[in-house]
Amino acid sequence: MPKAIPREDFFQMMQSKAQRRLPKRTGTKPKRGTLFAQRNKRLAIRESALRLMQCIITYRKTTANETKKYIVAPYSWRYRRLKAGFRKVLYAYDQKDKRTKSFVVRNIRNVVLTDRKYKPKWRVEIVSIMLCCALFLTL
Repeated sequence: MPKAIPREDFFQMMQSKAQRRLPKRTGTKPKRGTLFAQRNKRLAIRESALRLMQCIITYRKTTANETKKYIVAPYSWRYRRLKAGFRKVLYAYDQKDKRTKSFVVRNIRNVVLTDRKYKPKWRVEIVSIMLCCALFLTL
């Protein structure tokens, strides 16, 4: 009979075994409005969260109409309810300002992974599909 292991140990063991898809690297730069560009940003953010690596996000602020770069540690995706529909939001910890910020995914222009690791202050809620399936089957 297999020995029971704690949930945290199992979670870490399955996370190390989870298959990860890296964002595609191509010679041509995709247009901002295409599905390819949206998918690449999402995959890069997810990969950054799974590896606990910081990433550089180029973000366009709609209020001031300016583009800024942030070095952040991604933590969670959420859907925020608005008067007209929903909006997908990324919550991440900004290393420079030392506080949590929210980024609307539609306004994220570019995501670049760095080689700097971070130690999570809270639970990282961005997980891979393989890991979710493995946890669901064990419950």
